[in-house]
Amino acid sequence: MGYRFDEEKEEWNNEKVFPKWREKFPSPPDLIGMQRIYSKEVDQPSLKANQQLVRSVPVDNKQSLKTHLRPLGFTGYKYAELTPNKTRRAQCANWLLFYREELFGFTVEELRERRRLKLEAEEEEKKRLEKETGKAAEDEWKPPVKEVF
Repeated sequence: MGYRFDEEKEEWNNEKVFPKWREKFPSPPDLIGMQRIYSKEVDQPSLKANQQLVRSVPVDNKQSLKTHLRPLGFTGYKYAELTPNKTRRAQCANWLLFYREELFGFTVEELRERRRLKLEAEEEEKKRLEKETGKAAEDEWKPPVKEVF
């Protein structure tokens, strides 16, 4: 995520964190809930941070855990196995795969340019389909995604 621990000052440095994430979380949040106390007052900050993390993953990358681990024998989780802690760990692992595949090694400006080009390509495809079919393409519903950059 970009947080770095400065051992000399004994504090977290957030200079390399994505700007929008840095505004909401100036210090690294507990995304998993390591205390394993699920009362509202203890678990709420961890839950909210994890929800923000999950919202930042685009729909195309929501199933990354399955697609990357299935060749290695991962069959998924059974409903009876799931706990809040295990679910959050899986969501964090999915975000890490998204980060590795889509964000790692790019500057914020490069990521914004990639997003702009992708949106332009989608618009061109939409116009092409409208021209071919003669019908105005209705905007299909897409789940909300909050960008991290």
